[in-house]
Amino acid sequence: MYRSLFLLLTAIVLLSSCDKEARKTLTPQQVQQRIDSITAGRVYEAELRARKELEHRMKIEIKVKLDSIARARELRAQAAQPSPADTMHQP
Repeated sequence: MYRSLFLLLTAIVLLSSCDKEARKTLTPQQVQQRIDSITAGRVYEAELRARKELEHRMKIEIKVKLDSIARARELRAQAAQPSPADTMHQP
């Protein structure tokens, strides 16, 4: 009984694995066309994510850079102005 069940299952598997029509091979142009169609959407999504990340990072980094520049200008302006102690000793 088990043997006949095994043979039946084996026959089903073998028959189902056989294709009635031969598989067509793709030309290099067809392969490239499929690759391009698959990757086009993924590239577009990756570019959108990259733009969003850039905008987010720019908001953070520009603020820090502007604060740094403003602080450097303040320090330079303070260094250029004579201190009150320096003006008292001049004749």
